[in-house]
Amino acid sequence: MTDAGEPQRSGRRPAPRAIAVAVLLVVAVATAVTFGVMLANRTATDRAGSEALATARAYAVTVTSYDYQTLDRNFADVLDGATGEFRDQYSGASQALRKLITDAKATSKGTVLAAGIQQADTDQVEVLVFVDQMITNAASPQPRLDRNRVLMTMSPHDGRWLVDKLELE
Repeated sequence: MTDAGEPQRSGRRPAPRAIAVAVLLVVAVATAVTFGVMLANRTATDRAGSEALATARAYAVTVTSYDYQTLDRNFADVLDGATGEFRDQYSGASQALRKLITDAKATSKGTVLAAGIQQADTDQVEVLVFVDQMITNAASPQPRLDRNRVLMTMSPHDGRWLVDKLELE
């Protein structure tokens, strides 16, 4: 103690070992937080991809299956799963498509052979779907097989994945 009754400060600095341990602890915590965030992002992306893939597989059947006798319901189902660019395109083409299908008395049944994710994040997923379509019409009642590759760009809207863009490959 000094004359004034205050404790003396020792002039000691923290030991190099204590400094090293503190630095390592900070690095370990930062690394753990970084990997935790990366894992959470990866989990969210994987979940988005799985949900969008399942939706795209089901939607591929919807968009490739129709019957001239139930076109209103078929078209409504297609529009229900569409948004953005694809919804606009389909809405614009639906009158001409309706006439073509009705005049030909056409039916089609789509079957998904395979599907896979091309690219995914939590806001957008691209899915490539391989679809067989069995098509009949009044002029050709013997079924014709069309094989299609369809690239769908899926985006989330109100808790559902919808097709924003659809391209035949």
